[in-house]
Amino acid sequence: MARQPASPERRSALRAVAGILPARLPPVALGSLPLAERLQALRDWLGASLAQEAERRRPFLWLPVAMGFGILLYFAADREPALWAPLAGFVLSGGLAVALRLRPAAAAVCIAFAAAFAGFAAGVWRTADIAAPMLERPRIGKITGFVESVEARDAGARLVLVVTDIAGVPPESRPKRVRVNIRSGTVAPGDHIAGTARLLPPPGPARAGGYDFGRDAFFRGIGAVGSIAGKIALVPAPHPLPWRLALDVGIDKARNVLTQRIASVGGGQGGAVAAALVTGKRGLITEASNNDLRAAGIYHIVRLQFPVQT
Repeated sequence: MARQPASPERRSALRAVAGILPARLPPVALGSLPLAERLQALRDWLGASLAQEAERRRPFLWLPVAMGFGILLYFAADREPALWAPLAGFVLSGGLAVALRLRPAAAAVCIAFAAAFAGFAAGVWRTADIAAPMLERPRIGKITGFVESVEARDAGARLVLVVTDIAGVPPESRPKRVRVNIRSGTVAPGDHIAGTARLLPPPGPARAGGYDFGRDAFFRGIGAVGSIAGKIALVPAPHPLPWRLALDVGIDKARNVLTQRIASVGGGQGGAVAAALVTGKRGLITEASNNDLRAAGIYHIVRLQFPVQT
């Protein structure tokens, strides 16, 4: 899969992470002393820091850091890497760690490299696992699909459909999932429905460095957004519900029941916000309440529960 060069936002993030490191180094290592003395001071500081970490039994906590560094390297790549390369690095580093287990320092370095390779491989695998076509241009036409999730709103509901057909779109270019709004009608997770939809490609960030809905939609397998106008019909499915979709449908039904229960017990917009914080279903929060949360500077607490809805 071809990939565009790393965006300015990604490069800025990497520079920010790298910029933290010099601030953690001892001042003498970055001063005006001769190079040999600075290197020795840096070596002494590193040895003391590692000894302190080992004494406090914290080296294990650095494994997620190393894995996160590998993920950052994946996002900085200028094209989609092959999965075999980080897996080979992981196996090689893990094997060296076992072979050098009697030399703790060398083994620790190999384990750190293995964690970084694991993070890189996780990024490659996740992208390959959810990769699906994105709608290339706006379209209006008939759509059929399984209802994966339902979120009730003040007027209508918001659905995520696992698409089985879109009129005029060949199978190889058809999005795997679409997110649509409906103004009327009652559907439940697991239903196979048909209707006339107006679909758009997922939008990008409104400003440089802002929230990128298109990126989050991609990693959730959503290739188009829009609305269904008119009547929604239940139609026979072309195949049985896949087991993975059946699991997602069951989870969404449980989330909907829990959302309604919390909202009814809490009452009003307080109950709606409480339900959103627990289940991620924000449809019961009115736009006036959303504006109040934005004005108070705490809207991100609710939004981060399920950011793809924004």
